[in-house]
Amino acid sequence: MALNFKYKSVDRPDGKNVKTPSIPLTIHGKVISYDHIALLDSGADVSAMSKDMADLLNLNLNKKPEKTRGIGGEVEAIQTKMNITIGGGSEIYNLEIPVNVILGGKEFPLLLGRSGFFNHFVIIFDQANQKVTLKNIDSRGKW
Repeated sequence: MALNFKYKSVDRPDGKNVKTPSIPLTIHGKVISYDHIALLDSGADVSAMSKDMADLLNLNLNKKPEKTRGIGGEVEAIQTKMNITIGGGSEIYNLEIPVNVILGGKEFPLLLGRSGFFNHFVIIFDQANQKVTLKNIDSRGKW
């Protein structure tokens, strides 16, 4: 089985509209869950979200902040975990994945990095047809 998603149109801060390999998912917090679009980022070691989003979800942010680096340079972040659900119909995946909560108030899209997510799927980025495919690699079925 495979999940197929068309690239999503995103307005950049510079006013340009681009298509990105983004997928719909549900993020589960301690009290609330909400539907969101996340950018698949094969260049990110770990997923990342804003502190505002983590606060909304009431994620555990009790760890000491650490320095982390990304395309935007060095920032302070707290590593925690988030629970997500992707898919629909008979193919639904519930995952707990590590996430860096970026401190400092910068706005950016929810990023799905490699750790804890990419290892569950064969991921095909089809730039020519502007779609992304996730194929489950767990031979035992859904987890």
